[in-house]
Amino acid sequence: MVRGDRADEGGGGTLLAMPFMIVTVLSVLVGCAVFLGTVRGQGGPPATGFGEAEPEEALEASEPGAPAPGYAYLQVSTQGPELRERLQGVVGVIVLLGVGAMALAFALYELGHLINKTIEAFLD
Repeated sequence: MVRGDRADEGGGGTLLAMPFMIVTVLSVLVGCAVFLGTVRGQGGPPATGFGEAEPEEALEASEPGAPAPGYAYLQVSTQGPELRERLQGVVGVIVLLGVGAMALAFALYELGHLINKTIEAFLD
């Protein structure tokens, strides 16, 4: 018996667990790198607008009626959607519901198939 041969010692389970351990360690390392790169890094002001207050001089618009720098002006429509846009929305909802129903049916079928195979394996 060779000392490095684990199959004879019955320790083969550690070799099977090694890929899972590698994936776990790599996942933790990537998570730490992302944390250090985003949360702890010195970035610009947050895009939500809840950062530190800016001086009043910087908030004034460059031209009258324009939004302050760093803010977007959203134009509001005063007209309702046209018939074509409404039909596109209805068709989109029908297609999404159909695809969602098919995906749910397929997932339930596969789950039932897995349960059936598991029961058959115990009965054999």
